[in-house]
Amino acid sequence: MKKFLNQSKKNAFQKMLIKLIRKAGFEIIDQSNLYLPGKDKYYENNISKINESNTILPLGRIDITRKVKSLVIIFRSFTKENKQLSVGKKRIFEYEKKEYTKRCLNSICNSIKYAQLEFPNLKFLLKIIDDNSDKKTLEDLKKIVDNFNVKNSIENLDIEKFRDKQNFKNNERMVAHNAHIYQSKELAKSLDYDLIFFVEDDYLHLKNSISEMLYSYEKFSTIYKQDVILCPTDYPYLYQQDFKSNILIGKEKYWRTIDQTLCTYLISKNLLINYWDKYIEMATNNHNPYEKPLHLIYNERICLSPMPSLSLHLANLNTVYGLSPLIDWKEIWEKSKVSL
Repeated sequence: MKKFLNQSKKNAFQKMLIKLIRKAGFEIIDQSNLYLPGKDKYYENNISKINESNTILPLGRIDITRKVKSLVIIFRSFTKENKQLSVGKKRIFEYEKKEYTKRCLNSICNSIKYAQLEFPNLKFLLKIIDDNSDKKTLEDLKKIVDNFNVKNSIENLDIEKFRDKQNFKNNERMVAHNAHIYQSKELAKSLDYDLIFFVEDDYLHLKNSISEMLYSYEKFSTIYKQDVILCPTDYPYLYQQDFKSNILIGKEKYWRTIDQTLCTYLISKNLLINYWDKYIEMATNNHNPYEKPLHLIYNERICLSPMPSLSLHLANLNTVYGLSPLIDWKEIWEKSKVSL
């Protein structure tokens, strides 16, 4: 009986000590097995909390000051062209374009669903802007989204609304492409969402893509004390150029600073508004490279991408913006197949 009372006093003392230490902003960890008694978790479990703190051993805890409120994903679908715009080559796996759109939409919906389970208090919305797909394809896209518990809507691209805004007239396909970009930016500006994930329909996403980006976004924005930009793709060009990067740790990925992206990236609404002229310059011209205005933004703002990748640009195998290394993308491609 005495032994039991002594053990009870010891446990009570331990609990009180843990509370005092945590109140002071510290955590206790058992070095022998990496057990955190204050959280009743082992270290391999997630001990970071969205909008509260990010904890990485042995680097310690970061209290989050840039809290994420909501996320809108704007998915641009174009199902009628089988070769890449400006490149004119077949894509990896060599399917019809609408098959890429369906699988990529399926993968982003799966990633949204996973993030919603992890962040139940965040507001998510999926907006699809479709460039005049046929009726059957539109029905298929709607069925894919409806298979997931994702708030969504689909609208059609209005090319004529943006035709006269273009600074060139001799490339009908680029007019439609720029109208797509312009409409997505206007839509994002009109919505009351904190973060915006602009997504092209030829990017295949891992299940944890969005959750990793949300955890990393709030951490990096807290560290840098400013809104950052995240690209989910580890492009091959990053291993073919000699330039310096800062390396940071997200939740499950390393991230590095970069100076180029294509048109799939996550930003804040604040940055969209602050650099509105640059985004519209891209949407009304045909620069070489097309994303030149984005790259100018990255000269002033921090942009990062993960290592290894969170998504694959389903481009031609030989392009420097194509196959991201060290991931079995064939397996992800097969898992993203849609059965309707």
